This record gives sequence, C-alpha cells and structure tokens, in this order.
Amino acid sequence: MPEPADLEAGLVTYLKADADLAALLGVRVFGGELPAAETEHMPRKAIVLRASGGVSLTSESHVEHDTQRIDVFAFGETPREAARVLRTAALAMRRLRRSVHAGALLHWANPASGPNSGREPQTEWPRHFQSFQVMHGLVAIEE
Repeated sequence: MPEPADLEAGLVTYLKADADLAALLGVRVFGGELPAAETEHMPRKAIVLRASGGVSLTSESHVEHDTQRIDVFAFGETPREAARVLRTAALAMRRLRRSVHAGALLHWANPASGPNSGREPQTEWPRHFQSFQVMHGLVAIEE
C-alpha cells in the first residue's frame, strides 16, 4: 500500500527550489516550526509553513486528493524585511502549478486570506503571515 504524502515536506521543497526565495533566505524554509538550532540566530529571514485547518473541497468524495489551508509565516530582521519575505513567498505560492515535490503531488495554491503583519507572540520577532488553500494528492508519488 502506498505511503501517505507529506504536504508540508512537498511545499518546503518547492519553496526552497524557488530562485528568488533562495537568494533571499538561503535554505531557511521549515515545516511546522523553527528548529531549535535556528532560534538562536533569530530574528532573521526565514519561512515556517504550518497547516491550519480550513474547508475541504473534496469532502464526501472518495478522491485521494484534498485541499489544506497552509499558513506561511515570514520572518525578518525588521517588519519591513518580514513583509518582503512574505511578498516573495506569496508570489511563489501563487505560481505553483501541478508538480511533484518530496513525493507530494501539488496542484495549486490560492490565497485564502490577505497578508497580516505583527510580531511572534512570545519572542517579539517581526513576522508577517498569509494563508493559502493548497490542492494536493494524498498518496506519495515516487520521484
């Protein structure tokens, strides 16, 4: 039986491969949360992707595809730099077309909200975020 696809890993791989983001962040794109080793260097440019619920567009079907809302958290040294990171990541998300990344079949990513500014609640690091609805396959694909 095939393995379930890892949507976060697929999106992390997709965003790391984006030339504009790589020039801005290097490889500091993470799923779920910042790794402990990364926090000592903050605040600096980085992205964290986190699943955040949302409505499924395939409910009541047996299709092995679904939609998932993903929050894109963009960090920077200043609020302005965090906004720059988010703008670059949002454009990359909007440009996503059907492709396979880290075994996850990604179809598209559409904005599910506008951008929001603020600071990380416990650390006060500058942070902007935006939600996207992502259509993806549920079964991993061998690359």
